[in-house]
Amino acid sequence: MELYIHFPFCRKKCAYCDFTSYANCSEALVFSYLTALKREITFAGERFPNAVIDTVYLGGGTPSLMTPREIESLFNKLRSAFKHFGPSEVSVEVNPESATDEVLSAFRDAGVNRVSMGVQSLSDDNLRSVGRVHDAATARAAAARIAKNFDNFSLDIIVGLPYDTPQLVREEVGEVGELAPHVSVYELTLEEGTPLACAVAEDRVWLPSDDEVAEYMDIAADVLSRGGIERYEVSNFAKRGFECRHNLGYWTREEYLGLGAGAHSLVKTDAEGKALGAEIRFASPKDLNAYIGGINCVDAFDDVPRADMQVLTEADIRTERIMLGLRTREGIEEELLAGRDFGRVERFLKRGGGRVSLTDEGIAVMNSVLAEII
Repeated sequence: MELYIHFPFCRKKCAYCDFTSYANCSEALVFSYLTALKREITFAGERFPNAVIDTVYLGGGTPSLMTPREIESLFNKLRSAFKHFGPSEVSVEVNPESATDEVLSAFRDAGVNRVSMGVQSLSDDNLRSVGRVHDAATARAAAARIAKNFDNFSLDIIVGLPYDTPQLVREEVGEVGELAPHVSVYELTLEEGTPLACAVAEDRVWLPSDDEVAEYMDIAADVLSRGGIERYEVSNFAKRGFECRHNLGYWTREEYLGLGAGAHSLVKTDAEGKALGAEIRFASPKDLNAYIGGINCVDAFDDVPRADMQVLTEADIRTERIMLGLRTREGIEEELLAGRDFGRVERFLKRGGGRVSLTDEGIAVMNSVLAEII
C-alpha cells in the first residue's frame, strides 16, 4: 500500500493554484491540523493492520514549512501506527524559499530519501507574474542544498507562463536537467476562479497559445532526452532508476491511502489484507475546519466523514486503466482495446509485445486520443 500525507499550508497561494492549500494560517490552526492528522494516521493503522507500506509521499501545500520537531513527530507517528512500515521511497515536496539546511536535514533524519522541489521557472518575470514567493537565485541555491543532502530529487518546471519563449524554455529545462536526475514539466492549467484566470479574462495577463505551449513541451522533451533524462510519463522525465515509484503506483492503479484534508484514496483490501468485493475511491473534506472537526468527533477510520465516496464498476476500472496507463511509457495491455476499431487515432498508437502506448505525436494530442478510445 502507498501512503499520501497532505500538509495544506503555504506562505502564499500562487495565482494559478487550485489545490487544497491555505496561506497565512495561525500556528494554532497548524497545530490543530497536525493533531487531527496524526489521529487519522492512528485510525488508518488500526483499520489496515496488515498493510505493507511501499511508498510515502508528503505533499502540499508546502511541507517544508514544517518545523524539524513537527517533521520528527509526524514520521514517528507513521512508524508507530503501521506495523509494516518500511517504505523504499519516502518523498516530500518543498519550495525553494523554505528548503533550508535545517529543514532538509530534519527530513533526511526522519527517513525521507527523495525530494521534489517546485522551481516552476528560472525567469524572475515569470515567477513574479504568477505570485511565486521565491526568485530564480533562491531556487538555484535551494537546488544546490538539496543535491548535498539527497541523491534522488526532482525539480518541477511549468511551461506556458506569461514570459515563456522557446529560448527561455530551452535554457531553463536544460539547466534543471543538469542539476537533477528527475524533472517534471507541467503545462500551465488555467483553473476557473483563480487570480490568474481572472487576470487573463480581464486582459491584464497574456498567456502563450495552445500551439506555443505544445511547442514548449516538445522542446523540453527533446532537451531532457539529449541529456539522458527520458520521458516515462506525460509530464515526468528521469534518468533510469530515478522514476518516482509513488507516482508510478497511481498510474498503474496500486492501492493507496490519502490522509489529510482533500486527500484521495483507492482501497482494494480489507483489514486482513484480503481483496474486497469492490474497489472504493473516497476523499477527505478540503475545508480545514470540516476535516479537523470530522476527525476529532469519531473513534475509527470507517467513521471519518468523507467528502466523496464511489464504488467503482468494472467499466470505471477499465476506463481508469486506459486513461492512466496511456500516460506512461509502458502503456496498457492490448487486450483492454480488443474488439474495437481505432482507425482515426491508430497512427498515434504504438503496439508491440502485447502492449499499446502513445507515440510522441500521440502524447501531444493525448486528450483527443483518449476521447476517441474511451
